[in-house]
Amino acid sequence: MVKEIVTYPTTPSLEFGANVRFFNDELYDLIQDLKDTMEANDLNALSAFQIGSPLSVIVVKCDNGELLELINAKVLKREGEVTPIETTAYFPGMSAKTKRYEKIKLMYEDRGANQQFLDADGDLSITIQRKIDYNYGSNFRVRLDAEEKKLFDSKLEFGTDAITQNDCPTVFKRDRILQAFKLLFVLGLFGALSSFFLSDENLINLVTAENYIMMSMLLLIIVYFFYAQYEGRQYKHCTSCQIGNIIGTSVVSLVKLIVLFLVNYFLL
Repeated sequence: MVKEIVTYPTTPSLEFGANVRFFNDELYDLIQDLKDTMEANDLNALSAFQIGSPLSVIVVKCDNGELLELINAKVLKREGEVTPIETTAYFPGMSAKTKRYEKIKLMYEDRGANQQFLDADGDLSITIQRKIDYNYGSNFRVRLDAEEKKLFDSKLEFGTDAITQNDCPTVFKRDRILQAFKLLFVLGLFGALSSFFLSDENLINLVTAENYIMMSMLLLIIVYFFYAQYEGRQYKHCTSCQIGNIIGTSVVSLVKLIVLFLVNYFLL
């Protein structure tokens, strides 16, 4: 049966890591639920804890398509270190650079209660380690260093994986919108002042051009206001100060547009 996967910020049951003691139909149903849920959500691994069960059961899909059933899994040996970029169903759409062991030796039981051993490396090793974390009521956030954890918390706060840093940059992409606005403002003023030297026929063309310039400036103000807020949300530690700056810049730009409108109104 397909089960609902527990996702952030919902916290699963506080009971976790319970060893399986009875290898019965209840256990086999749980394993089948994990397999069905994996297939329905196109996942390569799932821990029982992620569907609300406290039992220490993990199902992992190998490269050859085989499904490993890991019951009461324990890591006996660890070798090497790697820093993979991981994703998990608990944090849908989010990723983070973690710290894992490159190779592990695993002891577990199969559905017949027989003790088994497994040497895993590469993606299989990383996946098993991540699922074992869930067996203990944890997730990959505990595997992040301080800087990566700060970055990941920003992703969680703003609900996007697009955040790449927490520090406020000195130059924003929205500055290009302001540059275009300033260019149009200068052109508009130049055009209005040039009206003193134009014939009536050319003056009509100038009025049309000035109207297009002012409409473009208004559009840029609107685009700037909304895009600047979107861009500001990517930087957690300077969002609040940016909001005031964005509003102030938008108001100043609007005042410039009004000035240009008044100049055109009285001169053209």
